[in-house]
Amino acid sequence: MSDRTEMIGLMGYSLAKDRGQVKKGVELCTKAIQMDPANSINYLYLGRIYLIAEKRELAIKTFRAGLKIRRDDKIIDELKSLGIRRSPPFSSLPRDSSINIIAGKILKYIRLR
Repeated sequence: MSDRTEMIGLMGYSLAKDRGQVKKGVELCTKAIQMDPANSINYLYLGRIYLIAEKRELAIKTFRAGLKIRRDDKIIDELKSLGIRRSPPFSSLPRDSSINIIAGKILKYIRLR
């Protein structure tokens, strides 16, 4: 099933990118995700379509949903290219708080981030 849904997602992305058929691309990628919600590559394709459509926030949400399924370096690269950083460990404190900085380093060291 995974290969089939990846092909559907890729077809949707190709339609949006090469032919400008964004609506059809979104439909195909959404269908692929519904058929196989555990396949993170379809979230990558859908997020890229949203970027083509200049829907940045929706693209970011879609990329993050894909990362919740499985860690995917391609999705991480897309988020990095958008300048997206991970949220701080303690969101109630400022990002540059020493507690957030130290906690972030510890979480990264023990590979929980």
